[in-house]
Amino acid sequence: MPPRTLGPYEILSVIGRGGIGTVYRARHRDSGEAVAVKLLGPPPACDPIAARRLAREFEALQGLSHPHVVRVYGAGVHEGYSYLAMELVEGLDLRSYLSPLVDEVEAPTPAEPATPLGSFGDEPETAGHGPSGDPGAGPEAIRAFAALMDEPETDPGQWVRDTGDLVRGAPALAEARPLAPAVLERLNRPARVARLRDALLQVCDGLGYVHARGLVHRDLKPSNIMVDDARRVRLMDFGLVKLESDALHLTQHGRVVGTYRYMSPEQAKGEPVDGRSDLYSVGVILFELLAGRPPFTARRPAELWRDIVSRPAPAVASVNPDADGRLAAAAERLLRKEPRERFADAAELAAAIA
Repeated sequence: MPPRTLGPYEILSVIGRGGIGTVYRARHRDSGEAVAVKLLGPPPACDPIAARRLAREFEALQGLSHPHVVRVYGAGVHEGYSYLAMELVEGLDLRSYLSPLVDEVEAPTPAEPATPLGSFGDEPETAGHGPSGDPGAGPEAIRAFAALMDEPETDPGQWVRDTGDLVRGAPALAEARPLAPAVLERLNRPARVARLRDALLQVCDGLGYVHARGLVHRDLKPSNIMVDDARRVRLMDFGLVKLESDALHLTQHGRVVGTYRYMSPEQAKGEPVDGRSDLYSVGVILFELLAGRPPFTARRPAELWRDIVSRPAPAVASVNPDADGRLAAAAERLLRKEPRERFADAAELAAAIA
């Protein structure tokens, strides 16, 4: 059983569970503010790499304040549990928000907030309310706790982390084929395309802010982009975030972390990445939302890796001939193998689609 309190937070209910942790709805005992709390279980349920990444996520986000980036409030260790308290986002992930089967006038409101589990659910491995008085508060407490249960890191590159992110039923085709007319009609409804463009512009705004501070997300995908009930986008789950200027990382050079289906060629090869790698991930997301399937649909890890690294992405029009021209052109440019051939930054992407 998890503790009933974590630092200044009172645990209320479960939002979601994953392989190595749980996200809870919680409340700050003094202010009464509702928050989401990521909780990593005590050893052996939690590994030291996951704990260190939780600390890194808090440190990367604690100084950020932007309407399209999730806020964090506190972190620490309590009774053997590492935790991160963050903004509670009531809404849907980007794919659900833009599902062509939902009502085009009003997006549905879920009964429970859909705060994503992020790395809890997808990876087998892998500013605040003031002092809490908890001796285990802060990211350094999490790191110290991780050191006590340290063990050698396994190479996460041997796993495919696309649980829940592969479009169900998408054929692993050598060549793209146009979708059925009824599907195309739903994908290309003007109201849906307008919502897609608006959401993407908000993603660009948030990414521009993050990249300007030297951060690279490294795990952008539909489940890590939330849209609240007011249709405001948040970038979520910075568990794999890195500083471009860092010489030391939790991931050694040559190791691959992230979600294969959405990662850039340079990330898939274990090479250094910058903000243009995140833009490639945006291209995968945009292609999928325009075409109803990802650009690469191989299910075997080796085949998917080869496609990402060396195979040109199909044209959006080969799957959806009636797709919005500006959005389709942006997706195709974002999916170029060489970073220098993509958009230079999120602001340039926004200008191209606005």
